Amino acid sequence: MATVSQFRARNRSRMESEREGPAFFDDLLAMAGSLANSRKEYAAAQLESLADSVRQFSDAMPSIPTMKAYADTAADSLDELANYVVESDLVDMVADAREFTKRHPLATFGGSIAAGLVITQIVQSRAQSMRSDMAARRARSTQRRARPQRQSSATDESGDQE
Repeated sequence: MATVSQFRARNRSRMESEREGPAFFDDLLAMAGSLANSRKEYAAAQLESLADSVRQFSDAMPSIPTMKAYADTAADSLDELANYVVESDLVDMVADAREFTKRHPLATFGGSIAAGLVITQIVQSRAQSMRSDMAARRARSTQRRARPQRQSSATDESGDQE
């Protein structure tokens, strides 16, 4: 049977670990916040670039007015998101994301799937690009190694001919 002192000790350790959990999360969030703050301008610039690309797409669709309207709305939303990223800190963004997720779970699910597909395409294209670069480097390296052998065999042949 547990004594009262053992019960109190377990209860104290449970309360301490509960206090450390949020503190750890807060520290982790602060570290992520400082990293995110350093990358906010880059992220905002990328969002603005994406908005410009969407606008160019909408300009290429003058014959489909509905598509043009959707693309223009998406571009405006991306610009607003870029401004939000610059003006907000990470804690506010996380709180807003939680609130949005609670209010719109299906949109969050659909957005997560879309983001996953986009990220997958980016990773695959980068991997393909890296493979192409490596193949080109190997080909150049092979060519460099083959050149001295050809030169030495040419001198051997010329030496034999004399």
